[in-house]
Amino acid sequence: MVKCGQKRVATREYYSLFSHSPLPSVDFIDHVLPNTKIGFSNGFLTNNFATVSNGMDVQSVGGGLKVHLVGRDAEIPFVWLRDHCRCEVCYNAVTFQKNVENYVLTEDLAAREVQMNGECLKITWQDGHISTYSLQWISRNFFPQQESIVKQFLWDGNLIKSQSLPCVPCNVYLKTDKGLQEVLSNILKYGFCIVNEVSVTEESTGTVAERICCILETVFGRLNTVKPDLQFNDTAYTSIAIGAHTDTTYYTLPAGIQLFHILHHDGKGGESLLVDGFNAAEKLRGSNPKYFETLVRTVIPHEFQDKRGHHLYSLGTVLSVDSCTQQLTLVRFNPYDRAPLNTVSAEEIPNFYASYDALKQIIWNKDNYFWLKLQPGMVLLVDNWRVLHGRSAFTGNRIFSSCYLPRDEWRSRARSLELL
Repeated sequence: MVKCGQKRVATREYYSLFSHSPLPSVDFIDHVLPNTKIGFSNGFLTNNFATVSNGMDVQSVGGGLKVHLVGRDAEIPFVWLRDHCRCEVCYNAVTFQKNVENYVLTEDLAAREVQMNGECLKITWQDGHISTYSLQWISRNFFPQQESIVKQFLWDGNLIKSQSLPCVPCNVYLKTDKGLQEVLSNILKYGFCIVNEVSVTEESTGTVAERICCILETVFGRLNTVKPDLQFNDTAYTSIAIGAHTDTTYYTLPAGIQLFHILHHDGKGGESLLVDGFNAAEKLRGSNPKYFETLVRTVIPHEFQDKRGHHLYSLGTVLSVDSCTQQLTLVRFNPYDRAPLNTVSAEEIPNFYASYDALKQIIWNKDNYFWLKLQPGMVLLVDNWRVLHGRSAFTGNRIFSSCYLPRDEWRSRARSLELL
């Protein structure tokens, strides 16, 4: 530790010996360097500028700053920090957009001076520009592997029964931010939630949906009433049992949330089936990583056709993962809507079918089933990127209204409520 106090000359000599940067201000030498630890790290000068109350250390290392946040280290290049300057010249706080025309980024960006003031990091660049950053903001925006505020609960049939059924009264959901936040929290945690005490009308389905975001219009319309009349070429419009699957796999971007609202049923059967697709996929990843990687890597086709002139067709992988964290983001599983397989080489076909069947066996294992009987006035919201749904066969006239919400829009709502 170098403690120079009034010995400014000695401090300047140490600084000149170890640093290639221009000599800092007298004020900097008098008030910052006297309590600065000088040493080497990976061949670069290391200046420990500050340790703040939240446990984050900031050090100058080579072409950037070394940041330590309890249990995590990162070297943040100066070019990243300059690119993310939030001053009024570089960033429009009204439109939340960068003013990118105001600066040019280069690899040899260097800081003239780095200062800490409480939880605030201040950098003066060589061109005289000044950038300030909250350490909390850096922590939240630089590290790619931060956990969501709402932690996922992966479940099978027994695990989900051990939890209280995620359910929120309609009046609380519609009239309070807390109610909306609770519904979205449940969807993020479990992949589904129920809003009960809803008026038994199709219009009320739309009201529940639009509390979150705009409704996604599809080939089935905006709000659609589903009953066993084959109005559309889809097994949903029959009374037969349907295995667990996700919807709209034939869209390039599948629907984000699906809503189910039972309006009437005068027969027997028709229980709703839910399966946690992320839990199933993680079981496959653990038991057979090769099959898991095959389903992440292999693109296959899905399609929807009817006699009204529609022929939807898309290509996508059965499983998708985040490129940074490798966490699952999407399960695209619908054996009913798979199109002829013409995207896989002959050599790879046996491995693909083995991988697909392995996932199917997990998904359709009854130990992973969660059955519930929806009653009129109950609206079930399901994360269509995670939780698969199905139903048992039924008798009588069973009518429900349904609609979809776009993935980006519902997650935008969750993010605005600080759930993501």
